Amino acid sequence: MEAHCELRAPVPSSADGHSLTCYSCVPPVSGNCTKTSVCSSNFDSCLYIEAEPKSYYYQCWKLADCSFERISASLGLQKLQYRCCQQDLCNRSFGTTVSGKMALLVTPLLAAAWNLCL
Repeated sequence: MEAHCELRAPVPSSADGHSLTCYSCVPPVSGNCTKTSVCSSNFDSCLYIEAEPKSYYYQCWKLADCSFERISASLGLQKLQYRCCQQDLCNRSFGTTVSGKMALLVTPLLAAAWNLCL
């Protein structure tokens, strides 16, 4: 299961006094993470990983290193899905991140894909 997922959104820089806050559970947990941490200035994104066998990683990460190859090599994982994002506490598990706005954005895309398949 190789999945490449990436979400990029603007994040306030440390120059304006704001540091990114991410969920942070390392070593991996078997479910949702509730512990948070403020990322140091050299980490500009939050990372969520679902790895096989079922384990979940939550931590601060460098957006420049947000690739399957870098994550796999750094954590020694071969089968994983991941997401990097740049908003406070954005690295929740895949199952709990769909908001009403996201559903509104995805619905037209799914409809378009469905029409192409017909």
